[in-house]
Amino acid sequence: MYPYVLLVLFVLLLAEISIKNLATAKEQNSNDIHLEAPHLSDRTESNRPPIKPSTNVPQKKIKQKISNTKNKINPCKGTYVRTNGTTCGLKEIMIGRCYEYQFVKYPSATNQHNIKNCTALYETFESAVRYKSHCNMNMSTYKDYFDLALAGVHVINRAMFWSGTYAVTHAYSGSGLNYITLEDTLAAAMVNGLVWCGNENHTEGFDFNSCPNNCKDNRWADLAFWGLASKTFAQLAAGEIFVILNGSQLHGRSAFRNNSYFSDFELPNFRRHGEYRVTKINALVLHSPDEKVMERCGEKSLRLLEDLITNNGFEYACKDDPEELILIMCGNQWEARECQIARRVLRQAWDTKLYGTSNSNQKSLSLLMIFYFFLIKIVVFNNKV
Repeated sequence: MYPYVLLVLFVLLLAEISIKNLATAKEQNSNDIHLEAPHLSDRTESNRPPIKPSTNVPQKKIKQKISNTKNKINPCKGTYVRTNGTTCGLKEIMIGRCYEYQFVKYPSATNQHNIKNCTALYETFESAVRYKSHCNMNMSTYKDYFDLALAGVHVINRAMFWSGTYAVTHAYSGSGLNYITLEDTLAAAMVNGLVWCGNENHTEGFDFNSCPNNCKDNRWADLAFWGLASKTFAQLAAGEIFVILNGSQLHGRSAFRNNSYFSDFELPNFRRHGEYRVTKINALVLHSPDEKVMERCGEKSLRLLEDLITNNGFEYACKDDPEELILIMCGNQWEARECQIARRVLRQAWDTKLYGTSNSNQKSLSLLMIFYFFLIKIVVFNNKV
């Protein structure tokens, strides 16, 4: 009789487990909502102009053509017309961003000793560019602006640089809450994503219709702002710094290039001596989901990077695809092959957290069945004996 009692109890136990699993599945299905894949940000690329190889062509002053610019319609007045000229409301946007940066985004970092005068900052910026030809700019054009905006700033153990990894880097930095990128500094945050250029023939001193983006006879004009911004930010970095590189670059582009902002303006300007010197450079190499692995730590251009860093007296470390950054990449490309596997594992772990069940229940159930089977066999055998 005992074997039959055990068998009945076993069947009831299985029924209870099945009912719970069905209830959980029903609850999950009833709340099934389709969501689009998340995106790291609205902007996935920087507005820094690309660096072109230097040439031996002597620099010469560019003559501004006298034209009827004064008579052109200002697209920022009346009916708005989108152009590739100076951003409409440049002054108001920059001053507004300055106040937001200091009193809304980072109020804890702002005190009475380091508050910047937003109007004075804009006027310093404006005096460098207004009524001046864009192609006559150089690396000293915005020096006063950066000196004023970043006076007294040091980024210790939190400076993060990037090359070919704009979106992931800024998602990871958390807009300056976790790490600090160039774009998280006040000087860059005031203009990031904006367009501007001066025009000596325009009544307002800016060209609102068209800004040149390729000064053939003066490569430094295109780099006047962001080149100096990168150099200045590198000089502010101290302690351990981080650089996130792309190990899946296509079309023959390497993870570390000699014509990048990091190689031309940042790496040469890290401080080697003094209280605020850089002690260690950590390279984080990413490999995009569903893309080929072109370079790993210690290979090709990354080997060259290691030699450059160590020869300059810095400690160096390199890591391929840190877990924290894999999660960010998969968050933006969750349909990728590698990310689908990670999603399934994550889903199982989260189901266990939420409902106390997961696919592992099937294994537990199988073990339970085997246990009861042998238990019944033992009882039957003992009864016969």
